[in-house]
Amino acid sequence: MSSNLGRAFATELNTFVQKNIVVKLRDGGIIMGRLIGLNSENFSLILGEALSAGKKHHRIFIAGDTVAEMTLGQAPFNMNKLREELEKIFKKSGVRYFDDTRTLVVMDRYRVTEEEVEGEGPVADRIRRIWQSFVDEYKAAALKAQE
Repeated sequence: MSSNLGRAFATELNTFVQKNIVVKLRDGGIIMGRLIGLNSENFSLILGEALSAGKKHHRIFIAGDTVAEMTLGQAPFNMNKLREELEKIFKKSGVRYFDDTRTLVVMDRYRVTEEEVEGEGPVADRIRRIWQSFVDEYKAAALKAQE
């Protein structure tokens, strides 16, 4: 059971990677930026395009022992909901989700991630349209949440 919890923790932590996060430091400071690096042993972080004390930084390193809290600046991309949308067209047996890599495989041929749809042809084009519609809705919801 503890190995399942450890795996679930690592999976959840991976949802923060390449996302905008807010880091609250033990001294009360706050740093915002895109998480581009994470040392899971000591929770040290590297943020890109970071904002700290009103100053912009291309990259910033944060020592893990100074971190009090880390939160997502936006809701994570919901791969399970995208899977459900694809299952409406390609049936449940035609869509598999790999949680550890956050990847969908459609009809054992087309690979779908948050970033892209891999594959060519009419089926890939249909998957791409569904994916693009889903991405557009996700971005619109993120913008609305920031208002």
